Amino acid sequence: MRREKILLLGYPGQRGSQFLWKKIRETKDCPFSKAFIEEEEERLRKLPRIYLKEKPKSKQVAEVDKTLPEGGGQPQSCPEHPILSAENILLFAEGEKKGQSIPLYEEDLKAKWNAGELSLGSVENLFPNWISDFGISEILPLGRGGILSALWRLSGGAFSFSYEKIPFLQGTIELCEHFQISPYYLYSENAYLLRLEEVEAFSELARERGIVASCIGISEEGKKRMRRDAQGESFLTKRERDSLEELFSKKELEESLPSFFRKEDSLVF
Repeated sequence: MRREKILLLGYPGQRGSQFLWKKIRETKDCPFSKAFIEEEEERLRKLPRIYLKEKPKSKQVAEVDKTLPEGGGQPQSCPEHPILSAENILLFAEGEKKGQSIPLYEEDLKAKWNAGELSLGSVENLFPNWISDFGISEILPLGRGGILSALWRLSGGAFSFSYEKIPFLQGTIELCEHFQISPYYLYSENAYLLRLEEVEAFSELARERGIVASCIGISEEGKKRMRRDAQGESFLTKRERDSLEELFSKKELEESLPSFFRKEDSLVF
């Protein structure tokens, strides 16, 4: 059995947090200062926005797609691996490293930003050949229902995971405590779950590109999907409702978050 790991790329609950900060600014009974809210909203605006897009097909691949198999029938498809790109990546703004991504462990980032040595930009292809190089078998975008709903939708069989290894922004935790909702089911965009073999190498490369990457679980034999950490053990169960649906109507969510009810499917390789 291949011991695949489960990796979380990005922070869960980002989009839900943006929505809640906007809503909390509209209320009079607010425990947070205006300065604190503005600081948290600015932090979210500056986080990397990660997105998948299809890799353009080469002319050779296009010709293969048009070819009928022996004996007739439908054309054989030739699937292309997706490209993972990102906006709001922190880049060096000058010197020999101009245009290169800033590793998360780079020192004195705030001072360098204030000195104009850094800028925000885009990276068209974060991880060239990432599917084959790191043994990736599945990619799932997070969406409605947050990290736990995404874990339930993974298609690769049994695994165990830990709450303690799931990274949340402190602002997300404080928002959820205020509204008395779970951050684990909070609407997420710009974050992905990956099943892969070379998790350490991929995580290191992601951090060098300025992207948070956290190994939160490991595949196991059988069919059980379990949480195992210092708090104990429990089975992962299916849940349909997002934390935002405990606070807002379907109409309000559809109007404010157009992609909220969009189904996010796995890409399996």
